[in-house]
Amino acid sequence: MIILYILSSIIGLVFLWILADILVALFKRPIPDLPEEFLDPAGLSMVYHYLSNPEQVPDGVTVDERYIWDSLAPSIRYIEKRYDCADFRLQLLFRLYKDCKEKLPQSVQDLIKKTCLEFKYWMDEPGEDSMCYWSENHQLLFAVSEYLHGQEWPEEIFTNSKMTGKEHQEKALKRINIWLEQRFLYGFSEWLSNNYYAEDIAPMSNYIEYSKDIASVERMKIVFDLLWLDVATHSVNNTFVAASSRMYSDNKSSDLFGNRIKAAMQTVWGEEDISRLVQARFAIEQSVIDDTLKLETIVKLIGVDSQLLQNFIAMYKKGVYRVPEVIFDIACDQSEQVIKSAEGLSVVDMEAEGLIGQNDAQIMAQFGAETFTNPEVIANTLHYLSRVKMFRNKFLSPFRFIDIKLLRFFKVPQYFSKKYELMTHGIALGKGNIYCYRTAYYALTTAVAQNVDACGAQGHSWTANIASDLTLYTTQPARDDESHDKYGASPGYWVGNGRQPMSVQDKNINITIYRIPKKKRLLEFYLSDITHAYLPREKYDELEFRENYVFGRRGKVLVALIASGKPAYRPYDAYAASLMIQHSPIVDKIAEINLTKEFDFVMQGGEYHSYITELSDSDKESFYDFKQRILSNKRVQDGNSVVYASQGREIKVDYDGVFEINGTAQPTKYRRYDCVYAQIENKPQEILIAYNKKSLRLNYNKNLRVQE
Repeated sequence: MIILYILSSIIGLVFLWILADILVALFKRPIPDLPEEFLDPAGLSMVYHYLSNPEQVPDGVTVDERYIWDSLAPSIRYIEKRYDCADFRLQLLFRLYKDCKEKLPQSVQDLIKKTCLEFKYWMDEPGEDSMCYWSENHQLLFAVSEYLHGQEWPEEIFTNSKMTGKEHQEKALKRINIWLEQRFLYGFSEWLSNNYYAEDIAPMSNYIEYSKDIASVERMKIVFDLLWLDVATHSVNNTFVAASSRMYSDNKSSDLFGNRIKAAMQTVWGEEDISRLVQARFAIEQSVIDDTLKLETIVKLIGVDSQLLQNFIAMYKKGVYRVPEVIFDIACDQSEQVIKSAEGLSVVDMEAEGLIGQNDAQIMAQFGAETFTNPEVIANTLHYLSRVKMFRNKFLSPFRFIDIKLLRFFKVPQYFSKKYELMTHGIALGKGNIYCYRTAYYALTTAVAQNVDACGAQGHSWTANIASDLTLYTTQPARDDESHDKYGASPGYWVGNGRQPMSVQDKNINITIYRIPKKKRLLEFYLSDITHAYLPREKYDELEFRENYVFGRRGKVLVALIASGKPAYRPYDAYAASLMIQHSPIVDKIAEINLTKEFDFVMQGGEYHSYITELSDSDKESFYDFKQRILSNKRVQDGNSVVYASQGREIKVDYDGVFEINGTAQPTKYRRYDCVYAQIENKPQEILIAYNKKSLRLNYNKNLRVQE
């Protein structure tokens, strides 16, 4: 009997211990990541623009102390309250201080200084909030601000951390060097993202211009070169839309509507009218301000896109950094090229490289790749979040319910993470093995066999970049409910995939196979039984439908899309259409570029959906001959497998990993770069880029950046 009492007491104590942890978790309510009202960043952009270009101040506007205070107030409040993406606004605020200091009233200088001294710069500093510190772009944004602010006020005490500016400077430099080394060795985790590269460009520009640490500035230029190499090799006719680890609906739907580094590209390869860029008020921005549209991602970014690029454009026009001539020429090359590349870090890579642990290099590698719940890292995630007290952060708050000490002691989270394929495993960006075929008229890009069958939070598996306002791609929506929320969710209707496809490419042909999910995974709240193609009727000069075939022509580009079933258009949805064009920079032409006809081409039901896409151009064959040739090609789309023959190639693909051409198995893992421009191994020691009798040699360890 005594033994029973003892056992029951132990069980009771264990139960109370677990219950206490659960109650503590319930009281750790998430902190809001956004303000209740829209705090417009446009005033900050305009003040910097007017003070930098006084000849462009319009009649009736006096840029005096009152005007500056009122204009900066929303951004200052946003930063002071530490809302998510405050680090975006901090970039231009500091540039305003540096470039226009002599034009700023002393009261404004003091306000900017106070704002910087009070800020929180990394997860291990005091204070709770819902800023995202950990993704690849945010890591650099926070570290660059911390370094530059510490350099500017080295003897001041920063009121949040109680550290001196010099201490902040030293602390930040370590993270900056970690970030740079990881990009050189492994490439970008947010690879080929025409969204997130914009958020790297701003801090890189500011660091190159303002940092006094010569060695790290030179290394920053080396990594900047590699970013521009990505853009140059995966763009066509100065349009940049490629397969990527992180993109939203507008990013993938066209360069014109969603390429957030467009102004930077135009600055490098042409001329961007920055005054028009910062003064424009886009239709979707106005709808947010008028409180007629609510979508969190958009609210965070309204007006900030152009603000981030103001930093790059200002720096670039001063000549502080120049895209190397060889990379400039690669972007302009119109010859047909196959470009294979590999970027990012898988969990396997992290384990092999010793990048799972608690120090900054390990956490930056793991969190920068958005890897949180995978079996190899979940214990490390919980340990770090507990140590730095991040459980009230809105994005991380669900972890508080598994931060049960007894369960962690017995490794229960690791058990469930390994036993079950959690939806959240698919948040991990993973390593991209990217195949790109580029011609004078189009680019076709695929993330080959990327995390097949995983939930895909923001990954963009394949894309055909056809024209500045037109791409072609397919997704398997994670949600197909009636709520407008599905358009902003990651994964959602256009963003990411409910299940990642088997997608492969050979030159101008992509084959993509989806398995339609039948059962929800743990932490998965929606399922859909559809796949769809982005196929806007009005963007093609010609568009024809024949049973399972779609044929399109836009200018010289010829497109064939062959489905395993018979897709059909859904009725035009004006709300969804507005999100596809949310970042259009041509406001005065908004009516003529808007989507006004059907664009959502849907296939529903069944177990597997497959799509074959082949591109050509009218220099090689007429539209009529192209259609006849495609119709005569051998094609078998049977369940989980596809066999397709075209122009002497018979391509066989199945969902379980087979990829053969004319009976020969094809590799699905690539070197860092494998193309005519560069032969670069994974984890390189030195990088040589050469084209058109020009070259660029980059050596991170030796800090060499040699152009010839």
